[in-house]
Amino acid sequence: MAVEIPTELEDLPTSKPHWIGREVKRVEDPSLVTGRTEFIDDVVLPRMLHCAILRSPFAHARISKIDTREAEALPGVLAVVTGEDALRWSYPAVTAPEGWGTHCIATDKARYVGEPVAAVAATSRYVAEDAIELITVDYEPLQAVADPFEAMKEGSPLVIEEKGSNVMLQRTFTWGDVDEAFAAADHVFSEKFRWNRVGANPTETFGAICEWDPMDLNLTVRGSIQSASNFGLGRVATFGLPSNRVNIISYAHGGSFGGKGGTRGTDVACLLSRKAGGRPVKWIEDRMEYLTAGGSQAWDRHYEASIAVRADGVVTGLRVKLVNDIGATGEGFGAINTAKPLAAFTGPYTIAVAQYDLTLTASNKLPESPCRGMGPPPHFFVLEQMMDIAARALDVDPAEFRRRNFIRADQFPYTIPSGNEYDSGSYEEVLDKALELAGYAELRRQQAEALEQGRLLGIGVASAIEPGVFDLNVYSVVGMQGTGVPEGATVSIDILGMVTVRVGFTLEGQGQYTLVSQIIADYFGVEMDSVRIAPLDTRSAPPSFGPGGSRLGVAITGAVLGACERIREKMAIVTAGLMQTEPANIELMDGRFRVKGVPGAEMTVAEVAGTMLARSDLLPPGIDPRPEATHVWTAPGRAPVDEEGRTKSYLTAAQAVHVVLVEIDRETGQVEILKYCLCDDCGTRLNPATVEGQTDGSVVQGIGAALLEEYAYDDEAQPLSTTFMEYLLPTINDVPLIEKVAVVTPSPFAPLGAKGCGEGAMHTTPAAVMCAVNDALAQLGTRATEVPAAPHRVWKLIREANEKPQGA
Repeated sequence: MAVEIPTELEDLPTSKPHWIGREVKRVEDPSLVTGRTEFIDDVVLPRMLHCAILRSPFAHARISKIDTREAEALPGVLAVVTGEDALRWSYPAVTAPEGWGTHCIATDKARYVGEPVAAVAATSRYVAEDAIELITVDYEPLQAVADPFEAMKEGSPLVIEEKGSNVMLQRTFTWGDVDEAFAAADHVFSEKFRWNRVGANPTETFGAICEWDPMDLNLTVRGSIQSASNFGLGRVATFGLPSNRVNIISYAHGGSFGGKGGTRGTDVACLLSRKAGGRPVKWIEDRMEYLTAGGSQAWDRHYEASIAVRADGVVTGLRVKLVNDIGATGEGFGAINTAKPLAAFTGPYTIAVAQYDLTLTASNKLPESPCRGMGPPPHFFVLEQMMDIAARALDVDPAEFRRRNFIRADQFPYTIPSGNEYDSGSYEEVLDKALELAGYAELRRQQAEALEQGRLLGIGVASAIEPGVFDLNVYSVVGMQGTGVPEGATVSIDILGMVTVRVGFTLEGQGQYTLVSQIIADYFGVEMDSVRIAPLDTRSAPPSFGPGGSRLGVAITGAVLGACERIREKMAIVTAGLMQTEPANIELMDGRFRVKGVPGAEMTVAEVAGTMLARSDLLPPGIDPRPEATHVWTAPGRAPVDEEGRTKSYLTAAQAVHVVLVEIDRETGQVEILKYCLCDDCGTRLNPATVEGQTDGSVVQGIGAALLEEYAYDDEAQPLSTTFMEYLLPTINDVPLIEKVAVVTPSPFAPLGAKGCGEGAMHTTPAAVMCAVNDALAQLGTRATEVPAAPHRVWKLIREANEKPQGA
């Protein structure tokens, strides 16, 4: 039965929304702030063992011998596993691109520092850690490859010998006559850029408790798992089990931002449980494990970019060449970070043609994982620097240059060259509000005054798109197949009118349980306190992907509204029977089913539910007496990609403009952010407080990426950022007051007009900060092309500029 999902607030069965669109207290918070929320490390099961993993100290080494006898003899040790066990009981990891996976424990050689080579299950973590120190491993060190350009050369050490090459994927996408656009251009601007590895770094690292049933080989995994259903399918493939024998129980987790894969450690713990006769085995990743061997690293990129520009400042073409070092394997699905830019390749601009030359390489670094933004943040950094380079060369103000190239409000829905469709927007309005908030003209006056004093002030203006509500279709270009990403919800009303919503995801920090409560409360005219959310395991839950890709707020809204619509239709039939009229004469409004045009002929939702559950004798023949329904929502209008990777992939396109003022210390290269202003448009703001929180957090992450955070490696692929002493996260001292205003252009396609906003400012902040840095450095005739713009890099640029002969 088809269900029409409301796309406007006015379509809800309420005369005026009381909850949706308002800042409300989050229903998740009382449990969190009182310490009553159960996280995976709080869980203790009977007979539970603890896992410790022995990891390779070498980036590339043959394993000639492993001796585990002393570890096995240590009191308290119940099981030890090595690569032999992984070969016997598991398969190589499923990857994208396909065929670039290895087993969860190194079998023949180690391919990166931190790769598991053995593991122990013992009665305590302390015993397990002592035991792995008793395991001796004979390594034959091999030459490592840490540079993607070296990796591509003939004769380079092969990370996976069976592949015969370190090139995982090479493909060029061409959308339109790019050569003609560049040949006809009045100006062509080109530059190279380097984006170093960054990562998610959630407060809580990954953890899991794995338990085999030795009789029928059922596998239960409890953990801090972001997407339980997909995680379960991965374990099905790894262990060759029927899908209904794997059950994933996700616990509330302290953030994720995509970087919480945990598959290797989980699979190792599964092997240990099997070898220990089915006893549950807990593995909690420590912080150093996360930094060096977890789902921590993303976006190891080398760019070459060119734009074609007319004399009047209109950009007519874009070329981007990207070489991305994926790391040792494709198991972390880091490749999809390079596919997502297709959803917003030309940003908010009317660039008519574009080309994307993409190469993915293997190296002896940690396999890349997803990270907040899933790939476009580095792409927008490059695009926005190119816009500034062109504007500066043409002597056009950077804000005005962007205005000339913006998609106009009357052009939506707008299809970009790479095939995705933007739903709505008012980009010039967003720009104007951001400039007004920042006092842009005054900032330029301050900059000129500072220059006279010898100070380096820079102003960055940047705009980017946040693609929201992803579809798997676009990821097929790197080998991850599928079309449609389901999100389901079951809504039940009990005999007293209380509502329970069953979902397939757990708490992660974005306030989705609050959002669900708001929707139910407005739809059925109840208080938010009357709604409870029940997360289910994968055997019980409706189909669900969960959070990720700026999708869940929109997707769960669609799922809940669909279930509510189904209940409304069922209850309307019941009410019609009781009122002796036709169902078409019944409407739901403000929590009451009423006969149209007959004042007083009405029943509350609770009364109808009570009748259905307690007076079946009064129900129409054949009616299902349960006031309950399940709906599974997927984004409409999705289709597989064409031969050039074009498709409608992401359902919504939020947009933002950020204005940043920075000052650079000439003596140290330190960048200080003096002012940060932004305006964004994410459609209907279902819960403005949640949007604001997501925005603030993503600005902070973006500042970290632009100025501080880097997973560095030496030439031998040894990691140099193994603690927070080397991997620098932004603190309160690095983040200015964030001033915000909003524009609202509801999506015509999404439930209630909302757009995905979970990744938020991460798409725009690194670009905006770097635009500001380069605006300051332009006064010295130089620019920063490598991220992060750490003090030592900026200081070097200043020194080189000062040493450059006059007129050079």
